[in-house]
Amino acid sequence: MRIGKLSTFICLSGLLVLLSACSTPSDKVFKQRAEVLARQLLDTMAAENYADAVKLYDPRFFERVTPAEWQTILKRLTEKLGSYKSRELTASRVKHGFSTISTATTVLVYHVHYQKSYSVQKFTYMSNAKAENMTLVGHYIDFPVQKK
Repeated sequence: MRIGKLSTFICLSGLLVLLSACSTPSDKVFKQRAEVLARQLLDTMAAENYADAVKLYDPRFFERVTPAEWQTILKRLTEKLGSYKSRELTASRVKHGFSTISTATTVLVYHVHYQKSYSVQKFTYMSNAKAENMTLVGHYIDFPVQKK
C-alpha cells in the first residue's frame, strides 16, 4: 500500500470509530422514554389531579398559558367528555436536531377515550441527543367531529 492510500485508510478508520462513539440512542429509546412520561401525565389526568398534572410540564409550555389556566382546561376536558376510560398510541415520531446544542424532539399522538367521546392528544417532548432530561413542551388537544 502506498503512503497516500494508507493515510486515507487510517483517516477513514478513525472517522468511523469517532462516529460510532458519538452515536445517539435509537428512536425506539426516545419513544419509550416519552411514552413513560405521557402515561404518567395521562394517569394523573385520569385521576383528575390537575394540580399535579401541570407539574409535569416544562416551564416553556406555560409561556402562553398559566398553570392555573391549563388546570382549568384539563378539568373542562373531563367535564365535557366524561370520565377517562382508555388510551391508544396512534402515532409517534422522533426528529433529531443538529446545532451547537444537539436536541431531539419526540412527538406522541394518542386517542384518549372518555365516557362520552374521545380526544386526540399530541405530546411534544424535548430532550438532549442521548434521550436524557426529557421534558414536555407541547400538549395539543383536538376533538374530532363525531359521526352520528
